[in-house]
Amino acid sequence: MKNFSIEKLIQIGYRFVTKSQGHFYLYLAIFCSVLVVLDAGSFELIRGMKLKTFDAIMKNRVLFHKADPDIVIVDIDEASLEAMSQEYGRWPWPRQVFAEFLETLQEQQPSAVVFDILFSDPDVFNKESDSYFNDVVSDTENTFFPMMRLSSTNDELSKVTPSMIPGIEPVHGEPQDEKGIALVLPAFTGILESGRMGTNNVYPDRDGIVRQYPIYRDHYGWRVPSLPAKLGEALGWKLPDDSDVYLNWRGKFGAFRSVRFSEVFEDFLRRDEQRAPDEFKDKIVIIGSTASALFDTKPTPMEKIHPGVEILATAIGNIKNGDWITQPKNPWLFTALALGLIWVTALAFLTGVKRKAIDMVFAGSQVGLMAFTFASLNLTTYYLDLTAPITAGLIYFSLARVYAYAEATIMEKYVWINVEEGVDGWQYTVVVVVQPESLEEISEARFLTLLKRGLYGKKIGFTIEAFSRKPAGIEKAFQNMFLIYWVENHVETKPWEVEKSGEQTVSLVREVARSICETDRIGCKLGWCQGPLTYGDEKSRLEAWQQLVVKAMVNLKGQPLVIRS
Repeated sequence: MKNFSIEKLIQIGYRFVTKSQGHFYLYLAIFCSVLVVLDAGSFELIRGMKLKTFDAIMKNRVLFHKADPDIVIVDIDEASLEAMSQEYGRWPWPRQVFAEFLETLQEQQPSAVVFDILFSDPDVFNKESDSYFNDVVSDTENTFFPMMRLSSTNDELSKVTPSMIPGIEPVHGEPQDEKGIALVLPAFTGILESGRMGTNNVYPDRDGIVRQYPIYRDHYGWRVPSLPAKLGEALGWKLPDDSDVYLNWRGKFGAFRSVRFSEVFEDFLRRDEQRAPDEFKDKIVIIGSTASALFDTKPTPMEKIHPGVEILATAIGNIKNGDWITQPKNPWLFTALALGLIWVTALAFLTGVKRKAIDMVFAGSQVGLMAFTFASLNLTTYYLDLTAPITAGLIYFSLARVYAYAEATIMEKYVWINVEEGVDGWQYTVVVVVQPESLEEISEARFLTLLKRGLYGKKIGFTIEAFSRKPAGIEKAFQNMFLIYWVENHVETKPWEVEKSGEQTVSLVREVARSICETDRIGCKLGWCQGPLTYGDEKSRLEAWQQLVVKAMVNLKGQPLVIRS
């Protein structure tokens, strides 16, 4: 019963192969093309793969820019929290700590001091400490502070409008509307009046990984800058035109130079400082925390747990050096490349290019595209993500290659399957051998493809094979030969008599072969014979098959095709 099912599947597969007339590769190309276009437009099934590709390349780059030595992180880590708790208590510390730190730090003339701390609430139990911090901030011109952008769904509830916030500028050429904007602002007038504020929100992609940093957000004709953008504007850096940029990561956690807050603060309080007096001169000092207890961490391509202060440092370093990652804005560019790869591969299958050549060229193209993608992130800051063309081409090639193998297997096994179980008799068979004089103008694979395409559309039941990849002696004997046979599906039980003529079947082969040879102007010979193919006894069937093939070859000599010039 199992064998019977397999044989039925072979018969069904044979009918499909012959009825498709070699057009399966065309239908498959159309199907894959539709999927590629739909994916680019709405489905975005490949987007997840593209993001993972970006992560893998970014994490395993060979060549990349090191962290900017002019950016220093003053880290409030677990050790600092522990050391400071004895005198200043648990976090958050009194604001006088940061006032004293900032006052002494300014003596070293840093280029900028960026706080990755949101001073959003006053310390109602220590107003003098807050007042001290506010006075120190007011006396500086190089300090920058974050504000938090809340969800736009809260804008209607906010009584704060953009014009009320120093540092938010109108967008040139656009009308301004005084609609509420939901922001968490610092609670200190010295910070608010300075206008040196920017958002420090980071938004992960839909898989939860942070890859981009928002440079600005527009709100009804007003531009809300990010903290790195506000710093860059003050220091005269060129800012990105895009609202979001992909970060050019400097490495894993710890890539930036970092000093412990408690150690620096303790040294500042000494009469005889032990640290270099110009340690922070002309540096961009970022004060933030890597302590897991403060919950300022995000997953990134480089780390599952990446401190927010290092993400901020990366964004600042990217803008300072102008080396953020840029990607093509038009996604249809890669869609066009994917479609091109699909149709070039389809054309190779349709026109009968040798399978080995297709395999080698396709493998080379895949490796080349992958190498190009990898090189773009290693050698430049322009990321050319060719995941879509690679994936689309691989899907098409894999399905087409499976079909090609299945087609060859089905055609090979079809003549040997048991059509009717438990029956002894014979099947009427016509065997034709076609031998072109030369295959220099047209390849063997191309000739075979044209034979299949021509014959499958004229009559169901043909099997077409080529004498290729044989040992040298056999190859010389059967050079340029193509074997075509047609086996009747019905099993006869009465004695064999020459009641049928294979001429009608052979005329179809002759017509197709002549058309191919006339197009390429090559001579061609054809030999054929007909007879019974024993059914029910495998040994007798094999002997009958050998006799039919030999007779067809013997008849080659006297039956040349007339090729019209």
